[in-house]
Amino acid sequence: MQPYLWQQAEKFRHVYDTAAWYPIRIDSPFETLCGRTVTATARDMVTGLWFDPTCFECELKLATLAGWSSECLERLRHVQRGRKDGDPTVER
Repeated sequence: MQPYLWQQAEKFRHVYDTAAWYPIRIDSPFETLCGRTVTATARDMVTGLWFDPTCFECELKLATLAGWSSECLERLRHVQRGRKDGDPTVER
């Protein structure tokens, strides 16, 4: 089992700690790396149909946990800032 996995919930794709929350269950709240407690619906659990945008905070925290250098993390922040209007931002 991977230590962290992505799961769509509440209109974003979040990352969660598998040691604490695996397996994610429909209608059961779980905590994400961004610190939010979210709940996946049946729609969120359909494999291959994850169209919701990535949670930038989860993405950045996962990169940090993966040991990315400060230079790579800054590049990721730059990419996140450059995403199109209407995309979710780190500050919600």
